[in-house]
Amino acid sequence: MSILLKLLANGIVAVPGLIWSGTSLMFALVASVIISLISYMIGDLYLLPRTNNTFASTADFGLSFVLFWLSCAMFAQPFRLSGIFLTAFAIAIVEYFYHNYLQHRGVHHSKHPG
Repeated sequence: MSILLKLLANGIVAVPGLIWSGTSLMFALVASVIISLISYMIGDLYLLPRTNNTFASTADFGLSFVLFWLSCAMFAQPFRLSGIFLTAFAIAIVEYFYHNYLQHRGVHHSKHPG
């Protein structure tokens, strides 16, 4: 259930952000889902239980930015780097609140609050 919430929350932010950055709608949808799943595996299942929310959210920002940038370049999508940066930053903010939700629901137990 928590993965569906993550896909929905990230999609609400990433799809309009990527379209505003200059990519196509189909690319924005597919990239949002794939990058959210990668972020879930790395940020939520691996980093969050071992570190704290701030570190995991910052890592999600960096991961989202790099993956959006690489996927746009790899699939020859037109994009504005500032748009990808702002989209990744907005995702990091959503991730911070999503991580709080996970921690309060007891899904992930971190030794480090934050």
